Amino acid sequence: MSAVSQGEELYNLLAELINQKINRTVLDSIRGEYGVLRHLLDVEDKISAGMLTERLHVVPGRMTDILNSLEKKGLIKRYRDEEDKRRVNVRITDAGKREVKEKRKYISKEYQGMFQILGEENTKELIRLLRIVLGTVKK
Repeated sequence: MSAVSQGEELYNLLAELINQKINRTVLDSIRGEYGVLRHLLDVEDKISAGMLTERLHVVPGRMTDILNSLEKKGLIKRYRDEEDKRRVNVRITDAGKREVKEKRKYISKEYQGMFQILGEENTKELIRLLRIVLGTVKK
């Protein structure tokens, strides 16, 4: 198989995978409310709204909408930076931490079917290959 046809086949397979309902839900959430909460829980427990916008590759207006929604739900708190009053920082609340844990359970449950089809060894291999592609191989 030529490199061009391999590239096209990979593209088609990835497009099909991404467009499955569960993956659409996960992808939509990565840059949405869950993505913000997950970043706050896993990466930095306090960060500026501007940095969140950069790190999650979201336009500022969309980030404002996400933060407004999360704040109304009591999942985050926004506050002025002590050193730079122009900067607004964001921190996850205990309710936000619980929300992330619930979402993780949901995602794990949804992917169980795929893991059952692949089996443990193929699942590990898929994760290993994706890490190579993404450049995040654990040493």
